[in-house]
Amino acid sequence: MKHFNLINLTRVMALFVAISLVKVTTSCKRAAEKTQEKIIEKAIGDEAKVDLDDEKIVIETDEGTFTADANIQSWPKEIPNEVPEFKNGKIVMVNTQNMEDGKSWVIIFEDVSPDEPAKYKENLESNGFKINFTTTAGTGTHFAAEKDNITVMLMGDEDGASVTVGIQD
Repeated sequence: MKHFNLINLTRVMALFVAISLVKVTTSCKRAAEKTQEKIIEKAIGDEAKVDLDDEKIVIETDEGTFTADANIQSWPKEIPNEVPEFKNGKIVMVNTQNMEDGKSWVIIFEDVSPDEPAKYKENLESNGFKINFTTTAGTGTHFAAEKDNITVMLMGDEDGASVTVGIQD
């Protein structure tokens, strides 16, 4: 019977140690996040409010709100329908910025096929967007398109691409 109790006590102690480690790790992580938040707030200005949470950061200022979220891995539903969705590659992060004069999104992709930026440019043109400029250097490409109060930019290279959509109010 003593052997059984010793085994149970050992298991309970191991469980206690594991739970304690999780709590210490979580506490340290939260403390590190709070420290990082304070550093960012000081860098931006004391009026900024910063919230870090795992793979998401939200910065609020008098001018607006900026959100970077690596948990979002889909095309934002708030983007107007007249902007064609860039469907090639894997979304690794979405940044959103809400300002007094508009809203913008930066969608960051990896594993993008090299010919996709040109196809997306054609897709924008067929949806009524006017291409304002195109720059190509080596394997990189950058272009901007405009339609009414919407601007779309794409920057891409062999590693991936980012699509920026902006709406002016």
